[in-house]
Amino acid sequence: MQGYRIARMPILLAMTGVLAGCQGGAGAGLFGSKGGADVAGPQTLPREARDAGEDVEAPEVFHAEETGLWDGRPSLGGIWIAHPDVTDPERVIIRNTATGQSVVGALFRRERESPGPRFQVSSDAAAQIGLLAGQPTELSVTALRRPPDPQPAATAQDDDAEAALTALTRRFVQVATVDSADGAKQTAARLTRAGLSAEIRAPDPGGRALWRVVSGPVKTEDDRAALIEAVRGLGFKDAYAVTR
Repeated sequence: MQGYRIARMPILLAMTGVLAGCQGGAGAGLFGSKGGADVAGPQTLPREARDAGEDVEAPEVFHAEETGLWDGRPSLGGIWIAHPDVTDPERVIIRNTATGQSVVGALFRRERESPGPRFQVSSDAAAQIGLLAGQPTELSVTALRRPPDPQPAATAQDDDAEAALTALTRRFVQVATVDSADGAKQTAARLTRAGLSAEIRAPDPGGRALWRVVSGPVKTEDDRAALIEAVRGLGFKDAYAVTR
């Protein structure tokens, strides 16, 4: 996976948040309408989609209409959605275009593409907008902006989104995947003897019985690049970057 640096932004990113191509909807490009006619000026969100203040939609910053998928597994970090073409995290409104259900959440980069819809949806977001496990659904995702406020009021939802970003952007290195707990312990011991951190992650519930061994976290992308080289130098040639 390719890591990226998520900058902490003022109130905007207090809400923002491993995860195949799909076609964009009705002329909508990832960063706005390609034709220009689909993107109107900023509009005030309906009351049920706002957490506080007067949020406005900013399609010129980010707007995409594509199918999204929740794979049915519980996910970390709260309400978020991920897309491989995103460069910077955003605070967005996520809409199920079939039902009109919407929720405010975090948008971040999907760092590994898999077959199927490019929008990956967290379990919490799926529950809020009525997505069924394993069923691709047409979504509309638009960036949000809030007019300057000399004394902006933080909300519980803001705090949840900030926690989501922190959880989902920690920099690790995936060292190996093994089919037994003993094998994972042996791999972790090799890393520890070499002076590197090691963490064993149990198989996902309902998934394949594979244990993951990761090293980290580290603070910067340069640190992670150095860690990848160190891990590969121990013989783990397939080591790569992960964010959780």
